[in-house]
Parts: sequence; C-alpha cells; structure tokens
Amino acid sequence: MKHFLTMLLCLIMFSACNGNQQKIDNLVKEIDEVHDAAMKDMAEMNRTARSIKEFLISASMTPEQSQEYAKTLKAMGDAENTMMSWMRDSKYNDKETQNAPEGIKYLEEQKKFIQQNHEDIKAATAAGKKMLGE
Repeated sequence: MKHFLTMLLCLIMFSACNGNQQKIDNLVKEIDEVHDAAMKDMAEMNRTARSIKEFLISASMTPEQSQEYAKTLKAMGDAENTMMSWMRDSKYNDKETQNAPEGIKYLEEQKKFIQQNHEDIKAATAAGKKMLGE
C-alpha cells in the first residue's frame, strides 16, 4: 500500500509538472505569434512614418497643423522603441526564467505587454495612414 501511495504521489506530481510545461509552451508560442505579427505591422508603420516625413518636407502648414503629424510620428517612434526595448530585455524565451516559481506569471505579463505594444503599433499606423488619406 505504501508503494502504491508513493507511485500515486509521483504520478500526480509528474502530471502537474507536465501541465505547467504545456502552459509554458503555449504561452511562449502565443508570445512568439504576437511578436511576429507586431514586427510585420511595425514594418508597415515605418513605411507610413517615412511617407509622413516625405510629405512634411514639401507641405506648407502652420506649426499648429504640423503638431498632429509630429504627435503621430512620436507615437510611432515610441511604439518602435518599446518593441526594441522589449526584445532586448525580455527573458520570456529563457528556460530558467520560464521554470522559475513565477515563470508562468512572468510569461502572462510578457504576453500582455507585447499585445499592448502590437495594439500601439497598429493604432499609430492607422493614425498615420489617415493623415495621408490612405
């Protein structure tokens, strides 16, 4: 009976660990997918930013009118800088970080962060395209 309980306890512990690993793997995959989509959208955002800058070279407008363009370009720059900082600083793909006691919580936070950054990229791009009449 003792042997049976020991085996049962080991099985339960193994199942819990396996479940955590599956959750970790899923979160990492989801983060990668959001990151890849955000990078694709960031390339579009950068093309839009270049178009705005080219437009501003030849446009004649008051400083007040140009403030909206500057605000949108700043939002684009901020979104890109946030992505670059996240890529440099995030440890979501590090096995030691993933398996730490707070690993799943950290991954969930990273997923939320990169999702917000992706939304910021899309919003800045949409604002820029609207200004260009696209």
